[in-house]
Amino acid sequence: MLTVIKWLVYGCCALPAVATRAPLPKDCRNTPTSRGCWKDGFNILTDYTDPKRVPPGKLVEYNLTVSQQVITPDGYEKLGMVVNGQFPGPTIEADWGDTIRISVYNNFTDNNNGSAIHWHGLRQFETTFQDGVPGVTQCPSKPGETQVYEFRATQYGTSWYHSHFSLQCECQLFRPIVIHGPSSKDWDEDLGPWLLHDWYHDDVFSLLWVGETKSRGAIPESTVLNGKGKFDCHNNDTRCTGTGGEYFEVSFRKGVKYKLTIVNTGTLLEYMFWIDGHNLTVIATDFVPIEPYVTDVVNVAMGQRYEIIVEANADFTHGSNFWIYAQYCGEVDLLPHKAVGIVRYDEQDRRDPWTRPLSDQHRDFGCSDPNPDHLVPVVQQSVGRRVNSMEMKDYLRMGQEGYPDPMNFDGDLHKWVLGDIPMFVDWKDPSLKKLAVDGHPDFPPETVPILLDFDTGAWVHFVITNNYTFEKVHFPRNLTPVMHPMHLHGHDFAILAQGRGEFDPGIVPKLDNPARRDVVNVDTGSYVWIAFQVNNPGAWLLHCHIAFHVSSGLSLQFIEQPKKVKPLMEAAGVLGEFQDRCARWTKYYDSVNIPDNNTIDDSGI
Repeated sequence: MLTVIKWLVYGCCALPAVATRAPLPKDCRNTPTSRGCWKDGFNILTDYTDPKRVPPGKLVEYNLTVSQQVITPDGYEKLGMVVNGQFPGPTIEADWGDTIRISVYNNFTDNNNGSAIHWHGLRQFETTFQDGVPGVTQCPSKPGETQVYEFRATQYGTSWYHSHFSLQCECQLFRPIVIHGPSSKDWDEDLGPWLLHDWYHDDVFSLLWVGETKSRGAIPESTVLNGKGKFDCHNNDTRCTGTGGEYFEVSFRKGVKYKLTIVNTGTLLEYMFWIDGHNLTVIATDFVPIEPYVTDVVNVAMGQRYEIIVEANADFTHGSNFWIYAQYCGEVDLLPHKAVGIVRYDEQDRRDPWTRPLSDQHRDFGCSDPNPDHLVPVVQQSVGRRVNSMEMKDYLRMGQEGYPDPMNFDGDLHKWVLGDIPMFVDWKDPSLKKLAVDGHPDFPPETVPILLDFDTGAWVHFVITNNYTFEKVHFPRNLTPVMHPMHLHGHDFAILAQGRGEFDPGIVPKLDNPARRDVVNVDTGSYVWIAFQVNNPGAWLLHCHIAFHVSSGLSLQFIEQPKKVKPLMEAAGVLGEFQDRCARWTKYYDSVNIPDNNTIDDSGI
C-alpha cells in the first residue's frame, strides 16, 4: 500500500514558502537591503536555467596543486590529500556569468594516483568534457601533469569541488566553490561555506571492503567543520596531538543577519544541522534559489547544500555562547561529539556553551529530505510530458548483489547496483572517447549507459526505488536498510513525487514548479520520481554520493544527444588535448601502475 512520506517539521513549525514576487527595477544593485538584485539588469527573477540569460563576466583563474601530506584537523595525525599544501585548501570564488579557468597540477608522485576534479553541481552546459569524471568525461591526468579546466558559471550559489578519481575525495581532496549572485532574502554579512565532513583516521581506500560486506560500512571517528574537529585522544596514542583538536568558532553580533551555506562533503553520514537558540531561514537548495522558509533544523545529505540566513537574536538566559550541532540522522549517539562548533556573541567569554537536556534536543527525526513543498524555486518551471519509457522494468532499483558471482548472495563480498549491474569504468577508455574519437556509441554493459537520444527540450522521467527487501531482478538482490543521496551531473532535476512504499504509477505528479535540485535523498523504504530536460549533450553520471557505495558500483550514466558531443569538443578546440591525455595516461598506467600492482579495484569513480 502506498503511504505518503511523513515530512520533517521541527520545533514549533516549518513555515511554508510564498511564491509571489514583484518585479525588480532593472537598475537595482545588490546591497544588504536589496539582495534580490544583481547587476546589468539581472536579478533573482532572471531565468538562469536558460544558458543565454547569463550576465557578462570576466575571466577568473586559479592554480591548484594536489598532493599528500600529514594533517591533523581533529587532533589526530593522518595522511591526507591536500590542495596547495594546505587543509582546508583554497576556495574558488567567481561571479555569476564569469568564466573560470583552473589549472590542476598532479603532484601524487608518491602513490601513482591519477587526478580528475569534478565541479559539483555546476551544469557544465555544452562543456561535458570539463566535468572531471575519469572513465566518463576524461582520462585521468598522470602524476607530474597539469590539466586545465575551463567553464562558464551559468548558475550561482555555493557548492564544492572534489576528486572523482576512486576514493580520493574521501582522502580530503575537496574544497568550496562560491559563485556570487542574488539571494531570495536580504542579509547583512556572508559567513561563507560551512563544510561538514565525517572524519576517518584510517585510509578510506583500506575501508572500502567493509562496505562491500553485508554491514553498513566503516564508522568514522569524528566530524570536522571547516577543517576543525574534536576527538577524544588517548594518552598512549602517539598519533594524537595536543588536546585532541578544537571546535570551529564564529562570532555573532546582536541583530545582524548572517548568510552561510551548509555543505555535506562527507563519506557516509547524513547530518541533522542546527544552531542552538536560533532559527534557520532556508533560501537555496543546491544551486536553486527558493522562496524562503523557516525551520530550526535541516537534514543535509552527502553532496547537498543549503543556503541559510541566521538572525543573531538569541536569548541570553543561559549565556551568550551557543553550540553548533551536526548529528547523524540515523543514530544520534553514533559519534561522541554532536557539537561541532560554537557561536560566541562575546569573544571574551571563552566558556563552553550551555547544553540543553536530552529531552529538549533534536533526536532521531529520521533521514528524509525537507518537504519538497517547502522547496519552491523562485524561477518557476513547469515539467513537460515524458518521451521515455517508465514501465516497471525501467525503474532504477537500488540494492546489493553477490560478487564476483552475482548469483551467490551468501558470499562474503557484495557490490551495489543501480539498475541491472554494478558500474565499472575504464580510465583509459572514457565515454566521451567512445563518442568523439572512436565514432561509435558501443558501451560495455558494466558502464551502465542509458541513451537519451531525444530532441532538445524533451523531458525524461525516472523512478528511483529504495523500497524492496529481497527480490530477483536479474540476480538475487538484497536491500541493506540505508538511505542513498542520489546526485545527477549536468542537470538539476525536478522532484515530481516522493514517498514511502512501492511506487504507484497512478500517483499524480507535481508538474507545476516542483522542487528542483541536483542531489535528492532516497530514504530507506522510499522512492523518488524525478524529471529533467534533454538539452545538454554529454555523458552524465547519476550516482549515490555515499563514497563507499559509488566506489562499489551504485551509479549509471546518461548518454545525452550523443551525435552532438564530437562537434562540441571540436568547436571548443579540446579534442586533441583530450586524446593526448588519454595516450599519456595509458602509457603511464601500463608502465608504472600495472608493474607496481597499483591498479583499479573499485568502480573507478
